Amino acid sequence: MNFYLKIIFPFQTQKTMKNYFQNSFGSLLLIFSVIFSFTSCISDESNLDLPSDPNVGVEQAIDYTEAFSLENLRMDPATLKMLADLRGATAKYHDIEVAMTDGYALGSPCVSSPDGGMGYHFVNFAIVDGIYDPSMPEALLYEMSKNGQMKLVGVEFIIVKEAWDIIPHTMIPYFGMQGFDVAFAPEPLPFDNYQLHAWIWKNNPSGIFTKFNPNVMCN
Repeated sequence: MNFYLKIIFPFQTQKTMKNYFQNSFGSLLLIFSVIFSFTSCISDESNLDLPSDPNVGVEQAIDYTEAFSLENLRMDPATLKMLADLRGATAKYHDIEVAMTDGYALGSPCVSSPDGGMGYHFVNFAIVDGIYDPSMPEALLYEMSKNGQMKLVGVEFIIVKEAWDIIPHTMIPYFGMQGFDVAFAPEPLPFDNYQLHAWIWKNNPSGIFTKFNPNVMCN
């Protein structure tokens, strides 16, 4: 210990350093207690809704990860980058007419449960297969606003299980570090599938990849 003290503080005596640490210990405890109290009082920013501007680009979409800052602290950088890219790729679908032009069509009524809602599923059945593209979700999730407008709130990936397994893959699909759920026929689809919901346009307090979102309503 004396050796390291002399290297770090070569111009101070060992006795002086001993007194320095003794006098500073109480101050350090006070500082740490203040920091702990401050971080404990920080509100969970995950209750913020993401902007729904149809003109959002990739650069702006990357900034939206800040709306989920506390949850993002538990994510790896690769997954965060994939989420930003996914927002950039789907930002144009805030305009539901654009989504329909690109092949998405209403595939379900508004879906809800005691755990929350999923909203309306607009599905592009032409790309529901065994191919996984993390920037091209098979379904878009919309919530109807009070004025009757459809608001994009999330996306869903749907991969035909049989087609995925036959390749073969050695594991289930993953979005970054997040594994897909397995859903078996006949509900909600008439074929076994891997699926993953991603609430990239409206915060889900239960988790960005959790199926149902308490903030999504079917009115």
